[in-house]
Amino acid sequence: MNPRLVVVCGAFAFLAACSSPSNDAASGAVDTTRHDEPVIAAASAATDRPVSANPAAGEGVYIWQRMWLPANVTALADSRGVFDELRVLAAQDQPGEGWIDARVDLPSLQADGRPVRPVIRLDGRLASLDAAMIAGKAQAIVSGWRAAGASVDGVEIDFDCATSRLGDYAKLLTAIKSKLPKGTTLSITALPAWIGAPALAQVLAQADEAVLQVHAVTDPKHGLFDAKQAGDWIARFAAGTDKPFRVALPAYGSALVVDANGRTIGVESEAGLPVAGARLELFADPSAVAGLVKAIHGKPPANFRGFVWFRMPLAGDRRAWPLATVSAVIQGKPLRADFTPALGDSGNGAFDVSVKNTGNLEAPLPATVAIEGKGCGDADALPGYSVDRAGGKIRFVRQSHASLPATQARPLGWVRCTTLTVADVHVHP
Repeated sequence: MNPRLVVVCGAFAFLAACSSPSNDAASGAVDTTRHDEPVIAAASAATDRPVSANPAAGEGVYIWQRMWLPANVTALADSRGVFDELRVLAAQDQPGEGWIDARVDLPSLQADGRPVRPVIRLDGRLASLDAAMIAGKAQAIVSGWRAAGASVDGVEIDFDCATSRLGDYAKLLTAIKSKLPKGTTLSITALPAWIGAPALAQVLAQADEAVLQVHAVTDPKHGLFDAKQAGDWIARFAAGTDKPFRVALPAYGSALVVDANGRTIGVESEAGLPVAGARLELFADPSAVAGLVKAIHGKPPANFRGFVWFRMPLAGDRRAWPLATVSAVIQGKPLRADFTPALGDSGNGAFDVSVKNTGNLEAPLPATVAIEGKGCGDADALPGYSVDRAGGKIRFVRQSHASLPATQARPLGWVRCTTLTVADVHVHP
């Protein structure tokens, strides 16, 4: 498929740094900028110890909005048969903004009942980290969410730490771990760049579980995801530790914002950036991701505990895969698009013509849609299509390379006929 410049490669070194104020892009991107070494202050110890991670493999999903909307609540209900755990952005600390606590709908999480893991995001550009304050925030979030009735089973730290700073990161995790309530799993996001680093063992020793991120972790020009590279990373990570781990997979697209000189000036995902520039769409190919999922399930590492998908699809999030696509990949179903015509009565003998993708895969819009009703005369097309009357028949002809995601509909235009039924409308890919 070519509608979004499907790219199956690495990913974004500065993706999280370029996200919008209200809706952040994928977390855990490697920060390639040079920074001062972080100063991590020690926190006091506590006697409570977290329990080990749940050994059962499963399917989790990240919910990554700073402010929940009604669409989040709808997505919770719609996703109950697809994901068995929720990893929810709870707070983040980044340069220029400081700490931001996400406005999460805790009553909805309580009603949902699935295991919840709040995620604390620490930006890799931060010059210093206050271990006591971060540990206290983690403790407060876990305790507060549990008090609100959410089924909190742990907390996740998402820190795009430079490899040279892993030793300091291990100290930070020690501080956090010492403050967590008893029975709380400490999870961390792990980056492929850490594989083989001597200090990685120190980091993993403090965590009960790691989530290896294999998308959005290299230079933006390489794209979002490379299935072969991801498979290699998973194998190497598993071989280097007996720690339970999951794998974070992409279920979204992003766009590089490029200025007139061809320089990348931002990364746009679920929310637009208020900057001018061309948008180069990058898209994780569902077929490539499905291939990796099948391979891992066919021969899983002994310590593999499942996948966590980024991100929960919400209504209006045009760059996230629809839930139908994610579900099909998880279940190993064939991926295909299927376009079905639809008619609407606009009065005075005119019919609105549209198509809906009733399949589970995004694909280019139909090349032509032929109208073969009786007494058809006037017709007009919406932008992206034109009306062709060759041979005395009316056809809507695609004029762009636009695509249609699974489960979505697209109006094409209108036509006036004496008689017209859906059976008289013929879709041609």
